[in-house]
Amino acid sequence: MKSPWPPIPKHGASFIHFGEDHWNDPDGLRIFPKVVRQSGRYQPDLVTSSADKDANGTVANLKRWRSLMRPYDRRKIPYFAAVGNHDREARPGFPDGVDPMGDLSNYMSVFARRPYPFGDARPYRVPGLMPRRRPASDPPGASSHYAVEFGPVRWVFIDNSCFGITNCDPLQNPPFPDAEGNQGQYDFLASEAAKARMEGDQLFVVMHMPTQDDRPEHTEPTPGPHTMGEGSSPDNALFEQAAAAAGADAVFTGHIKGMWKYRASGIPYFTDGGAGGEVYVGPAEETGVDYGYWHGYRLIRAWGNRLKTDAIPVFRRGGISIRGRRKVPVGEVVRFSATGQQPTAEGADVKLELRAPDPTRPNASKLPTPAHIWSTGDKQVLRPIGAKREDPRRNPMRQTVSGRFRALCPGRTVVRVKSGWEAARYLVRVRGKPRRSCRRGSR
Repeated sequence: MKSPWPPIPKHGASFIHFGEDHWNDPDGLRIFPKVVRQSGRYQPDLVTSSADKDANGTVANLKRWRSLMRPYDRRKIPYFAAVGNHDREARPGFPDGVDPMGDLSNYMSVFARRPYPFGDARPYRVPGLMPRRRPASDPPGASSHYAVEFGPVRWVFIDNSCFGITNCDPLQNPPFPDAEGNQGQYDFLASEAAKARMEGDQLFVVMHMPTQDDRPEHTEPTPGPHTMGEGSSPDNALFEQAAAAAGADAVFTGHIKGMWKYRASGIPYFTDGGAGGEVYVGPAEETGVDYGYWHGYRLIRAWGNRLKTDAIPVFRRGGISIRGRRKVPVGEVVRFSATGQQPTAEGADVKLELRAPDPTRPNASKLPTPAHIWSTGDKQVLRPIGAKREDPRRNPMRQTVSGRFRALCPGRTVVRVKSGWEAARYLVRVRGKPRRSCRRGSR
């Protein structure tokens, strides 16, 4: 398919964000490579990941993740990543991902060859991407916190992989105090925010763990909030205060396996944890659009001081199916629905309906709508009926997010639904006596 939905941005800067890559989870090698390939087809200006990359930060695991990211290198798309709790190697006696003092040595070594400031290699030579040189003060090894600038956005990567920010400060590379006199990551964030204000940039923050978890009655991985310190860390509140004081425009996280969003002090936070890891559901919990448990990535467009994002799912090839009436009388309104089978086989099965979440869900405002658009092949046969909250990028004569159409004139046409880089077609026949407008109008 040449033209996806949402469409490839033509103006402003475009970015991709995802998290919970977990390539060695059940279905991780079915989902994560598809996320990388399909997001790369958008040809974004840069890609960001909130991690986790794998189950445990061994050299072999981290190298495999690096190899799975090669499609971006082949497309010459820069990518930068934060550190997740599973990216540090757990000490003996600790299960994977739960050691608050996990070793960063393997991480620093494996990613040292990546372009600065993620690694130590020569920075990307991409117009508009900063920094352009590695300072002499930068210590060897991949960085665990850093910042990059592209176009109208300064991206700041914070490390809370130790289940907090303050307790992660002694385990950083570069160490604190740093060459600019910052005593810790909150100082670093404030310093980078000042640079963003000076440049007139938006300020986006990437880190692994979110500050809120509003999943009702969840059981996985624990019944508590899957945030810093499983809800116990003071950094959950401290970071929200620091982000507000810094004037952050958006915060991008992972850690919870699925797709959610929330606001804190007016700032949008996006939990994009659907890139590969098996979604967090217990035996009695459901997956899909009404629960946030689904797989995908986020497309971001920034221009001036504005921000637009789309949560884009991934599916098996040919995995979308359409339901609805195939024969419709002239004058009637028909609604079509679609469900996509995500690339799951070993882990939790995810079938994703392409619609807005149920507004009666207790956390409905925290659930993203999977990107999708419906279209008619012949606007004289079936005319789209706009939704209350319609996508302004649509062609109103042919497209709608609602899936509703009015049968205008007798004839046959194809209804199509697109979501990301997948689509499905459905043949529909309209029957009845032609109206005068049908005789006059061309089809």
